[in-house]
Amino acid sequence: MEKLSFTLYEVFGYFLPGAVGVISIAILFWAIFLPASAISIETPELSKLWYFGLMILAYYAGHVLQGISRSLFKNPNDSTFAHQTAEMLQVIKRAKEQLAAHLGMPPDQQLGNGTTVVLCDELAVQYGQLGDRDVFVYREGFYRGSVAAFTLLDLAILVRCLVPGSAFSISKEVFLISRLQWLFVLAVVSCSIFFLVKRYKHFAGLRAMRGVLAFVSLSSFPGLGKKPEGPKSEAS
Repeated sequence: MEKLSFTLYEVFGYFLPGAVGVISIAILFWAIFLPASAISIETPELSKLWYFGLMILAYYAGHVLQGISRSLFKNPNDSTFAHQTAEMLQVIKRAKEQLAAHLGMPPDQQLGNGTTVVLCDELAVQYGQLGDRDVFVYREGFYRGSVAAFTLLDLAILVRCLVPGSAFSISKEVFLISRLQWLFVLAVVSCSIFFLVKRYKHFAGLRAMRGVLAFVSLSSFPGLGKKPEGPKSEAS
C-alpha cells in the first residue's frame, strides 16, 4: 500500500477554506441560538482530541465549500481563451491545429477550448514537463474555495449584525459589539471576496495557458525535455 501524503492542495484547497467555513457556521449558530451570550476570545483549554476533531471538521467543510464554489463559476477551461491577447490567440490556434493533425481530424475541424486545455495539460504531464503546474493548481483551488468560504462568512456576519446583543469577553470583562463595528467587518469581508474572485480567475488562466504553452513548445521544438546524451567512450 502506497504511503499517504497530505499535499499542499489538501491544506490550501480544503483545510484553510474549511476553517473559515467552520468559523462562519459558529457565528451563525451564535447569532441564531445564543444571541445575547458573550463569546470568550481567550484560548480555550481543549484536549488534543477536540483539536483533531475540529481539523477533521474543517477538512470536510472545505470539500463541501469546493463543491459549492464550483457551481458559482463556469468552467475556466472554456472561458480562459476569451481574455488572451491577439498574439497569444495565434499560439492557441497553433495548438488546436497541431492537436487536430495528431488526432487525424479534418483540417476544417478543431477541438473546443475546454478539450484543448485538458488535452494539452495531460500531454505536458505525460512528457514530464510540469513546470509550475502544481503551484497554479493549488492556488486556483485555494482562491476558489476561499470565495465560497468568505461568502458564507459574509452571510454569517450580516445575520450577526441584524441580531442585537453581540459581545466578547476578555479576562472576565465584557465588551459590547455595535452594529457599526459589524458593518465595518462586513465591508472588509465583502471587498475581500471581490479580490479573491480576481485571484481565482488569474491562477485559473495561468493553469490553463501553462498546458497550452507546454504542448506548443514540446510539439514545435522536439528537442525540449530531452536530456543531452553524454559523450560516448571510444573502444580501446
